[in-house]
Formats: sequence, C-alpha cells, structure tokens
Amino acid sequence: MTLKWLTQAPTLPQAITFGHPWTKGALVKDNFTTNATLGATPLQSKILAYWPDGSIKWTAHTGIFPPQSSLAAALTFQPVPKENFIAEEKYNGIYIDNGHLRAYLPKHGAGKNIMEWLKVDGDIKLTDLTLGTRMEGKPTTTQIESLALEENGPIKAVIKITGSLLLNGSPVQDFILRLRFFKDLNTFEVVHTLVIREALGIEGVYLSAQAPLAGNPWNRHISLVGEDGVYTEAAQLLISRRHWKNNALYHQQVNGEVVKISAADEEMLRHAKENAIWNNFDLVQGNHRSYRLTKQTQDGYAPIDIGYGSRAKGVVAIGGINGSVSVGVENFWQKAPRQLEIRGLNQASTTMTIWLWSPHGGTMDFSHYSKRDHMLSAYEGMEEIRSTPVGIANTNTVTFKFTQDAITSEELLAFATEITEPKKIVATPKDYYQTQVFGVWSLPQRTTTVGNFLEDQMVYLREFYVQEVEQRDWYGFWNYGDVMHTYDADRHVWRYDLGGYAWQNTELVPNIWLWQDFLRTGDVSAFKLAEAMTKHTADVDQYHLGEYQGLGSRHNVLHWGCQCKEARISAAGLHRYYYYLTGDERIGDLLTAVKDNENQIFDELAPLREFYPEKVDDKYPIRVGPDWSSLCSNWFTEWERTGNPAYLAKIETGLKTIKQTPYGLMSGPTYLFDKATKEMNYIGDNSVGGYHMIISFGAPQYWLEIAENTHDEELKRMLAEFGRHYAYTPEEKAAHSNGLLVEGKLNWPMFATGLMGYAAKYFHEERFARHAWDILLHEELGGIPLPVADSAEEVTIFKTVKELPWISTNCVSQWCLNVIMCLEFISEYLPAENKK
Repeated sequence: MTLKWLTQAPTLPQAITFGHPWTKGALVKDNFTTNATLGATPLQSKILAYWPDGSIKWTAHTGIFPPQSSLAAALTFQPVPKENFIAEEKYNGIYIDNGHLRAYLPKHGAGKNIMEWLKVDGDIKLTDLTLGTRMEGKPTTTQIESLALEENGPIKAVIKITGSLLLNGSPVQDFILRLRFFKDLNTFEVVHTLVIREALGIEGVYLSAQAPLAGNPWNRHISLVGEDGVYTEAAQLLISRRHWKNNALYHQQVNGEVVKISAADEEMLRHAKENAIWNNFDLVQGNHRSYRLTKQTQDGYAPIDIGYGSRAKGVVAIGGINGSVSVGVENFWQKAPRQLEIRGLNQASTTMTIWLWSPHGGTMDFSHYSKRDHMLSAYEGMEEIRSTPVGIANTNTVTFKFTQDAITSEELLAFATEITEPKKIVATPKDYYQTQVFGVWSLPQRTTTVGNFLEDQMVYLREFYVQEVEQRDWYGFWNYGDVMHTYDADRHVWRYDLGGYAWQNTELVPNIWLWQDFLRTGDVSAFKLAEAMTKHTADVDQYHLGEYQGLGSRHNVLHWGCQCKEARISAAGLHRYYYYLTGDERIGDLLTAVKDNENQIFDELAPLREFYPEKVDDKYPIRVGPDWSSLCSNWFTEWERTGNPAYLAKIETGLKTIKQTPYGLMSGPTYLFDKATKEMNYIGDNSVGGYHMIISFGAPQYWLEIAENTHDEELKRMLAEFGRHYAYTPEEKAAHSNGLLVEGKLNWPMFATGLMGYAAKYFHEERFARHAWDILLHEELGGIPLPVADSAEEVTIFKTVKELPWISTNCVSQWCLNVIMCLEFISEYLPAENKK
C-alpha cells in the first residue's frame, strides 16, 4: 500500500486523520491494535468497516505529522503501550491535557459555556467558549443537552456536545459540536453543525470566546490575514506628528513585536499616549468576491475603513505580552457572508466572535421563491408546496491556535495555509482499485486511441465543472459544494430560476461520478469538488429532523424547495466515500442516521402518492430503483461498518422476492414494500416508474458492489439481464418480454451502457459491447458532443463566459459513470478510432 499527500506535506506539525483500505483477508481483527506507526509517526487507530468474512476493510488513523513528513514507510500495528489519554471524564465535566494545552468542559451549571477555560503552561488563554445565533435583534440562549467523549486516546480526543438554541424559551435550532484535541499541539478544532428546527430568519451564527490579554495598549496587537499577506496593528500606535522618522519602536510594533520602552523613549511615549486606542476590529467577507477591514475606538463611535480586498483566508490573531490567540475558519470566503469580530482589544478580556454567518449578510430568508408550484412548466416534482428548511444543517470547522510569544507574520501565514489547504493523506488509484473497497470501476485506459480520447473527455468535463464553480459564482453558506442541473443556451446562464432545472441536489449522482474520478486518477481537483459536494449534499440537501427526517429534497431553485422528498438524496452510498477516505465524524453520524430509514420515511411522505394510495394492504408502493436501491446502500453501509448480519438480511429478503419475478430487476418497477418483513411484493410489470430511473441514481454501483461482496450469482445474472435487455434489438425486446418491456418504454439507453458492458462480459456477447460503445461515442445516442472542447463557446452577457451550450449535469454524470464501467468490462471492444 502506497500512501501519499493529496497535495503536499504540511509546513507545520499537523494532526491528520486518514482512511486506509485493506484487501479482503489482509488484516484480521486479532492483528489490529489501536496503536500503529507510519515510519516514525505514531498513529491512533480504529476500525471503520469489515469485509463479509470478518476481516478488516477500512481503518482510520490519526497522527501528528511533522513538517515535510515522508509517507514512504509501511503502516504497522504495534502493541498498545501504557500512555495517558488526552481526555479524562469526571463527575463535573471533561478535562483535557494534551501535553501543551489544558482545558475544562463543564457538564453542569447554566449550560451556556462549551469550555470554561483553556490554559497553556498554567496561563489562561481562553475562557467562556460558547455558541449561538442572533434572531430578532438578540442572541439566542444556549442549552447543552449532552457532553460525551466520542473518541479518546493518547493522540486524539473528540468531545461531542449536543444541544439547542432557544428564542424566547423555545428551541429554534439544534447544534452538534465536536472539539478535537491532539497530542502536544497548540491548536484545537471546533466542528460546528447547526440544524434548523424552525423556519425563522437567522441574523447571525457564531462562536464566541474571551481571550485575557496582558500589556499596555501599544503592546496589544491584531493581525488580519488577507488574500496575500498579513496586516498588523496595535491598539495604540507609537507614532506622532513629531515622532514618525527613524522610529524603531513603531517599526517593531507594526511587525507585531512586543516593544520595550526605555528612558530614551519617554518623550515619544508621552505623545503616543495621546493617540486613539482602537478596541474593535472587523474583517467582514460580505460575499465570495469582497471583504472589508474596519476598526473602531469603542461602541457608539464611528468605525473607519482600514481597507478592502477580495478573498480573505479567514484567519485573525490577537496578542499581548502574554502571547497570542489565533483563529481560522475553513472555507471562509467560499461560504460567505462571514466575519471575524474583535471587541475590547485593550480590555482585560478581549472578545473574539467568529461569525459563520455574518449579520452584515442580512437575515437568512427561508421563504419559498414562488407562491405556487411550477411542475408543468419547470420540471418541479408535484403540484404541491413542500418547501421547508426545517431539518437541514450546515457544518463548519474553526481552529484555535495559541502561542506564549507574539506570533510572527510568517507563523500566521503558515497557520493560514493549513486552514485554507487542510492536508490529506490518500492511497494511490492502483491501491484503491486492487483492494476493491469501493466496488466496480476502472483505472484510466490510455493505451488505445479511443481509450485515450475518452479519458481526455472525462478530464475536460471535470475541469469544466471546477471552473464553472468560479465562473458562475456557486458559493455561499447554503450553496457551496453544489452545482446546477441544466444550462440555458439562450440566456447563457444555467436555469437557476426554473424549478427542477436549478440546483442539482445529487440528481443522477454526480457525487459518485466525482469520487470515482478521484479514485481512478488521484486528481486533486476531483477530490476537492467531491469533498465540497459531499459536505453540502449530506447536510443541506437532506433532512435531519422534522416531518421529512431521513429524506432528501429533490433538485430545485432552493435546496429545500422541491415537493419531492426522497430516499435517494440521503442514500449512504453517496457519502461513504468521504467517510472512509477521511474518517469524518459528521459524515459517520449521517451514515448511521439512515440505516433504518425504511421504518419512517414512507410514512412521512409516500414517494408515489401521485399514482397510488400511500399504503396498499399496509404496504408501501415504491420503485425498485431509486427507492429500494437507496435503502440497499444504507443497509450495505451499516453491514460493512458493524458486521451486523441483520442489515445484510434486509437486502437478501428484498432480493429473494425480486428474484421470483418474471424479469428480475426489470420487473415492476413498482413493488409493495413491507417495512416489517422487508419483502418487495410484486404487483406486475409496466407499473409506474421509468426503467431508466432504476439505474440512474447509483443502483448499478450499489448492486454490483453488493453482488461482489456477497457472491450472489443470481444478482449478478439479474444485473447482466438488465443490461442485455437494454442492448437487445427492438424485436428481441418484445420477444423476450412477451411484448411488455419494449423500445418506447426503455428511455435513455445511455444510462444502461455500463450494464450493457457488464452483460457483454457476463454472456460473452460482443454485440452488446459494440452497441454500448456506439451509444457512448455518438452524440445523438449518448447526449455528449465529442470532442467536448469543440462545442465550447465564448459569449458576453453581463460578463464574458465560456460555455458548453448543451451541458446537463444529469447527462455528464451518467455518461462519465457509464464510460468508467465500460472501460472496466469491455475495453477490449473499443473501436480502433472514433468516427463521429
């Protein structure tokens, strides 16, 4: 196994958690310990997933990696030594000692503070860490409900805190906080998740803490990191109209150094003490393109501009003669409006407020965009209004850093780099492929002319979306990470205002496309785009409480706006990639949350209520795909994470009934699902639900991986038969289905080309392979004009843009996924050249 840095090695000692894949049988549980090493770096380890034979499939490891660390050594497990753990739970709270930082998180009291105090070398550096929102012109009240040690060891400790935010005594939001501490580091992380409980306007979302600084006002500093460098000022400047030349102390001061006043400086100091004392500073990133720096002597007096810039790195440091406190916000400008607020720089205790949503951004508006539905004209789900943000969430990471001396600009810039470019450890595409931990996909095929051509097209399409995020301004607190659905070639914009053609919301699984793109290429931009999409869609596009808990919201002008709330948007199969690659605790929560989804979601909202009663004989009309296939991804993920056979049994029970139908996975597509027994009850063929819908939401990826892991030969055959039927001639389709599954009912054959390739391999039938490639390589069949670059145009609207006039994320996602499958199954049948 070869591990590598996704981008580059850290420049500062840094704690990194990464996932490690294992070939089936290579690591058994008896050989696993929580203590491992990677070269000279100790690792705290845990198991993430198992193979069906009980051997370990995924592990997660946390280590403290020094600057420029090499990853060349092998990962080995060691006996567990007797070491002190970072956290200790007592009756009154949790105490932290990582060898550098000591902290106390209370269990009791008013329930306001997350952390009472944090010390370095016995000196208090931070107190009264809390969180809240601002509504109706006032802060909400914090109510902590649970405080628990989620993980604890000698290298990493994670404290999970849950609670509610109250307005006028009633809960309006829930929160989940995770505080991560790491051995010997002078930093800790806060992962902040806000869950909407009431659809009321929010004026601000914040974390706040007190920093007791020491020193005179000329030795109280603030350093703000912009897009290029660091700007430093003191609360009171050592400059005056008579002392501005050759003023060495002033030069030291603006460099952030603690200055020492001698007798020779008394006259200069007498003048400087007459200068204003600036207590309040703000860095406001109003949107993803612009920030403003201001300062103010005190509340009630006019703030003045320091300056403006484009994209701040989201880092600020304050300090005195007793050292510094720095804070950094991940995705600061990408998820604007943001703000870093400092109050009372010259006071006994300085308030640091990190606005994850700045009040300068205005009040969040959760109202729908229209008073009526637009199903007929704009591809919305149904003639209903079900737009609600109740239950959606947003997660952000904030890092605090402490020094005993004044922090230098170089140190602060290095910290900012780690905030804006968090380091990741990954394996190579070859290792991911050979371990088979993510099912069936292909490595790049560049040994033939057409194979190389197809790889180039997929790279072009991925890079188009990377650039489109910037070109089309797909940023913001609720938007960052998603892309749009369909392009408007006449207006030269995406159909941002047309119902179901606006935000993608996982439709036709671009998440899976981008993760498979990364797995097979190791491309950094693919990882970053997939990471942002995973974090967005897992939080914002699905519901975590309320009447639609466990469901996700279909594509719409607003992420929560569509009438259709469905299981496919919350499927574990969309998010498990990121969980296993990084060990991310928040995504782990969400995988657990959907494991028993079937017990509630169809009572909350029947997916086929437009066509069937909500229940028939106490059973639920659902489609084999994407409804049941999404449940399969939930159950499979829980089975591999825990080894609990009950979740495999859920899959096998449904498959048993499907295997008894006349046409296997092509029967239905609608069945009556019994949530008590997990049976899929057959009600005939050509029922509601398109056959292309069965396979275009990740079902081939889910079912192929299940078939391979369970050695289910009947499932493999049903998947091959599905592809074969799509590949048949019209006459064969009619003959093999008694006239039921015929040409006009099998839409979007491009979506089935991957399974055509599987059928060609399974049945040793070359003509199916030729047919699949013929579809993928011809625009009128596959939907993608080739070569893609030839269709690019530059046009000027309110700005000049580069466009692909035909672009549809549905089409691109499915074309790329099917090419990836076909390159695995039938690359030997690629034509010698591409004839348009």
